[in-house]
Formats: sequence, C-alpha cells, structure tokens
Amino acid sequence: MNESRFDELLTKYQLGKCNPEEYALVERWLESLSDHSFDQIPPAQQEVIKNRMRRSLTNRIQPQKPVRRLLRSRFQIAASIVLLLAVGLGFWQWNRSRVVPQIAYADLHQIKKVILPDGSLVWLKDSSRLEYPSRFNGAVREVRLHGEALFEVAKNPEFPFIIHAGQMTTKVLGTSFNIKSRNKQAEVVVFTGKVTVSTAAQTVTLAPSQKAIYAPQTQKIESTHIAAFAPVKQEYSQGTEYNMDFNDSSLAEVLARIEKKFDVQISYDVARLKNCLFTAELTDQSLENTLGVLTQTFGGTYAITDSKVELKGLSCN
Repeated sequence: MNESRFDELLTKYQLGKCNPEEYALVERWLESLSDHSFDQIPPAQQEVIKNRMRRSLTNRIQPQKPVRRLLRSRFQIAASIVLLLAVGLGFWQWNRSRVVPQIAYADLHQIKKVILPDGSLVWLKDSSRLEYPSRFNGAVREVRLHGEALFEVAKNPEFPFIIHAGQMTTKVLGTSFNIKSRNKQAEVVVFTGKVTVSTAAQTVTLAPSQKAIYAPQTQKIESTHIAAFAPVKQEYSQGTEYNMDFNDSSLAEVLARIEKKFDVQISYDVARLKNCLFTAELTDQSLENTLGVLTQTFGGTYAITDSKVELKGLSCN
C-alpha cells in the first residue's frame, strides 16, 4: 500500500467512514506500532485515533447483554424446534400405531373387493357390510361381517383370523371360505384349509367341501359334506378373482389376472416373455407366494414396492 493511500485510509478511520475490512487493517497496523512509532503521529491525530480505538475496543467487550439475549433467543428457537420435532415425531408414531375402525359396503347386486391390512382378500356380496380395523394389533386378526362374503385369509399361524357373523364365530389360521349371515341364520362353506365355527354353546371343525349352518330355531350348528363340490365352489366364487387355476395360459394373461386380483401394477420384459405359457394352481395364494411360483418357474426375481411389482430376469427359454 502506498503512502498516499494509507494517509487516505487513516483519514477515513478518524472520520469513522471505514468499512469493516478497512477498520481491521488500520487497527492491526496501530496495534503493531511501538510506543515510539506512535509518538511520531501528530498529537491531534493521536487523540482522534485513541478515541476511535477506545470506542472500537468498547464495542468489542461491552455488548455482552445483547449477545446473551441473542444467544438466549437462539437457544429458545432451537429448543422450540426440538420440541416441535419431538411432538411431531410423537404424533406420527401415535398416528401410525392407533387403530381406526373401517367399514366397507357392497351395494345391491354388487361384489366389492376389500384388501385387509394383513393382505387377506374379502369379496363382499350383495348389500353386505364388513367392519375391520385399519391395522391388526394384538394376538388375533378380528373382523365383523353383516351379510355375505368370500374370504381368502392370509396365512399366519401366530395370529388367528376371527370373523363374527350373527351368532356364529369363525376362526381360521389361513384358508378360504364363504360366509353368509342373514336373518339370524349363518352359513360357512370351506374351500381350503380347516375352519372352526362356534357359538356360545357349541364348536365344530370343518374341512374343505364341508358346510356348517347355524339355525336360530334350534340354536345349533349342523355340518354336512358337499359331494359335488366343484360347481358349488364355482357358484360361490362367481364374480370374484378367487379362481387362479391356469392351464397353458399365456404369461401376459396370468400377470394381468394377478394385477387385477391384488390391485398391483407389474412391470416386466414384455417382448422376452410374450411366448411364455404357464400351468399352475395359484388359487388361495398370497401375492408373495404367487410371485414366488412364477420366479421358480421362469427364473429371475421380483420386488414389491407399495402397489408396484417389478419382475427381472424371467425367461421361458
């Protein structure tokens, strides 16, 4: 820095017109001066410089209260943010864990599919109502049916599935069956697996192709075996996506049926799999089991993200 520029800078300092960088530059220079060098500055300028430095030093060491207030304010803001985050997280966790009653309806002559929180499928029929929780908590999965429905219950031996319908309670671990409860009479027809039906006074265990009827007149459960079960099963499952029996079906058709049944979108290599044929019985299988059979048959892998399924590496060659 030349002398004229420094003199100009020193004058600005004395007049209080320096910017922060200029103030710092002059003060570093003044602090580096020895007493003898400082004495070479004219007395009038010395006094102005001393006053300026005194004010600068005072400003550095005195504004403690505002700083404390500022720090306190910052701490208060930070504490408020932490509190809000904690409250928000607590509400989110509570909202996730709380159980909200859900009700599904099927209108007159309508069949409505309901996918329960555990993946179980229910086809409500003709003016029926299903009451179920937004999530299953505790040791059982419990719902209440008014009317008629076909159930395809996700298998989980640790958490029995219980349906209350009129005076009769049906308990299963994972199976498929049709329940009808109207005018105080209840009926259960078992498609697959074992089902236990009970009242306050009686319990009956049913196997596939068996039917149980509770009559209010006798207040008893009567069970019978259905000899020609195939047409009966077809009648009860009509209008649903329950039947997933494939015989030399194109893979495109199979995947379209899976999408419709489980309300998912499946992405795959269409060109590579367009000539693939598939034969298997996938009725009463969960989405995961169904996809597992496909990948075992055609190789590859699957990934499920929400309602999207991605199939990779499948081949029919």
